[in-house]
Amino acid sequence: MDNLVSEEQLEELREKAVKRARIVYALSILSIPLYADLFYRFMKEEESVQELFFVKLAAVSLVLAAGTLVLLWHLIVSRTYSEFNRSFKEKYVLHTIEKIPGFERLQYESRAGFSWDEVRNSAVTACGDEKYFESEDLLRGEYEGISFIISDVTARKLVRRNKKTRLEEVFDGQILCLFQFDDTKISKGHVQLFQKKFLSDISGWKAEHRIRLEREEFNSRFEIFADDEYNAYYILTPRRMEKIMEFTDMVKAQTSLVFLDDKIFVAVKKASLFEASTDRPVAEQTESIQQDVRLIQKAREMLISD
Repeated sequence: MDNLVSEEQLEELREKAVKRARIVYALSILSIPLYADLFYRFMKEEESVQELFFVKLAAVSLVLAAGTLVLLWHLIVSRTYSEFNRSFKEKYVLHTIEKIPGFERLQYESRAGFSWDEVRNSAVTACGDEKYFESEDLLRGEYEGISFIISDVTARKLVRRNKKTRLEEVFDGQILCLFQFDDTKISKGHVQLFQKKFLSDISGWKAEHRIRLEREEFNSRFEIFADDEYNAYYILTPRRMEKIMEFTDMVKAQTSLVFLDDKIFVAVKKASLFEASTDRPVAEQTESIQQDVRLIQKAREMLISD
């Protein structure tokens, strides 16, 4: 991979961002007494020195200090953090994942992601209004010969309540798509699985038939919908049901799954994957990357053949 960045170089960028952030915090705190003195001189001529006077003085000083923090952060810190975050995702994350056996052909695109139509047609989660749909930080590649795409997705819709309109979030997390999961088990239409305890939160449109399987434990954990009942029984074999339950136990977050044609879609409502942090040394974040990758590895296990 071209233009690799080492752990040491990335740690230098992180420390640079941390130092600049500390300087900005210090300058903002130091600005409070300066603003207080300045406005004390200005305001005491306009108002008598009473309790309310000092309340106003403190409020004005804190507001201006907060404004100073925002301005200095934008001028001094944000560019350094962006450089660290970009290097972390575009170079270090890919390099780290490529060291894990089974991963290859990795590509990362910070501004790319799933389209609104792709998410809607998959029916793995509600996709809200197209105007307020966002998807970015796309990672694509292969794991053990299976192609995958994973991307952050945020879906919102405009709702009107009590004569007021506001944006309501319907999904914020990751969507993973695995291709050509099993040449002998192509899903002829949608087979959707929604965890029952999360059903009302993220599910979008549902297939025509509600399905119950012979395994009651599975029925108790998932609502199952399918375009065709026999196709659902065909796809959800005993071994696959076991792997699906293992996957959701591992994720420990709101999850839904859809089998469609030669693909499986997985929606997980959790914090962004592979997110750089200036609060921890890079070496510790390497372990976090490996944990995040478990989402893809464990999803691969759901695609076994019987």
